[in-house]
Amino acid sequence: MRYLPPILCILGLYFILLGCQPPPCSDDGCPDFYKEGDDNIVIPEPTEDIRGSLEYEKYIVPVVDTSGKDEFVYSLNKCITHLYQDVPIEKQIPRELIIAQAAIETGWGKSRFANEANNLFGIRTWNKEEEYMLPIPWTKWPGWGVKVFKTKCDSVAYYIDMINEVYAYAEFREVRAKILEYGEIPNGLDLAPTLTKYASRENYTELVAELITYNIRGVYDL
Repeated sequence: MRYLPPILCILGLYFILLGCQPPPCSDDGCPDFYKEGDDNIVIPEPTEDIRGSLEYEKYIVPVVDTSGKDEFVYSLNKCITHLYQDVPIEKQIPRELIIAQAAIETGWGKSRFANEANNLFGIRTWNKEEEYMLPIPWTKWPGWGVKVFKTKCDSVAYYIDMINEVYAYAEFREVRAKILEYGEIPNGLDLAPTLTKYASRENYTELVAELITYNIRGVYDL
């Protein structure tokens, strides 16, 4: 116990000296941060947004407008641009060909299937469990129906996948690949003749080519 008083005296002296020390320097309390007379401190703007940028437009699905012919073409073209953000060049389909087929299948966007089923290409489903529509005046399931899509742009995405994957369009893919091998970009007139299995109409491919030549090229800036 004889050592206790000296120990207490030493501890007391330590805390007295500690209390006399200036408070720790932090933020704008430090002399380096703030000097007397600096009443107008200007905080510099960052040279770049360190948070990064969010590409909101990439995720906004364009609405295909069927109110008129021009509106239909240009809004459909925006849909294609949106989809091609994620489609490599070797799997892309000429815009003029997509628009020509959509125009033929829907009467420039005016058909019942275009506006009630959001189906721009006459795409069918053989699965009765999927949502579908039937041609008028059919009322009973005949083994297939016209596939219903959530949006018209969704039907364009489905069409692109279909042309790139279905066996019936193998010739289309072969011709496209050969043109790309030569370092050229295939156009609608190059590939329209390969779509003989797309529709039962005998002159379907000729109709597609004529529509591209006389109703799209030189008329619309795609």
